[in-house]
Amino acid sequence: MPLLQRQIETVNGFCGIPPVGLSLHLPSKPLADMMREMVEAFVDMKIERADISVALYRVSADVGGPKLVKKMSQRLHRAIERMIGTTPDLESNPDKFAIEIMLAAMSGAMRSALEAGGSPAMMRNLREHLVLLCQSYMAAATAKDN
Repeated sequence: MPLLQRQIETVNGFCGIPPVGLSLHLPSKPLADMMREMVEAFVDMKIERADISVALYRVSADVGGPKLVKKMSQRLHRAIERMIGTTPDLESNPDKFAIEIMLAAMSGAMRSALEAGGSPAMMRNLREHLVLLCQSYMAAATAKDN
């Protein structure tokens, strides 16, 4: 399933997971900036070929998609943990469950919008709401008193 893998690898690459065998230096940025850039990369990748994204949702279970998604999601989780760990304004590291919840919220909202045939205006609105959601949630999940 090269298309699904390519989509996942695009987001992984943004988050700092290089191809196997390579290392990558991650620049230090504020958490809010990282969340914005991560969400924008995710949304852009999904809407670049919305027709393919929707088709992949429909057939992924039939062609081994869940196994691939699980493997790539684990890599994405590690990349996000690594990326967040470089922020200069981090109070504490988020736990794995917080990252899973954030990714589930992003994925579910994106899938719903795509399957509804979301207009360009809807996608712009979705992008901004997902940015706000991820920035706010990760700020709360990484707060010292959490």
